[in-house]
Amino acid sequence: MIDATLHPVPSGFISVLAAVPRENQPVLAIRLSGYTCSIFELLTARYMPTYRPRSPWRDISNDAVGDSGSDIIGWREAADWIRPN
Repeated sequence: MIDATLHPVPSGFISVLAAVPRENQPVLAIRLSGYTCSIFELLTARYMPTYRPRSPWRDISNDAVGDSGSDIIGWREAADWIRPN
């Protein structure tokens, strides 16, 4: 579990402990970075519990977000920035 006192979810993001986005809707997601040069990583992701109940956070290529780094801690709507074809 993430220690929210060490690394609180930045302003403008919704904590995944408070709410999750609509299913299959691309969002800007934030997670703790595994690199020493930054605290957080920002990525495009989708929450897909019907598709993969045990690993619902997927990147836009449908790979599990946890396969490439830490779990998502927050998200924000991105409709103005991400427009599907």
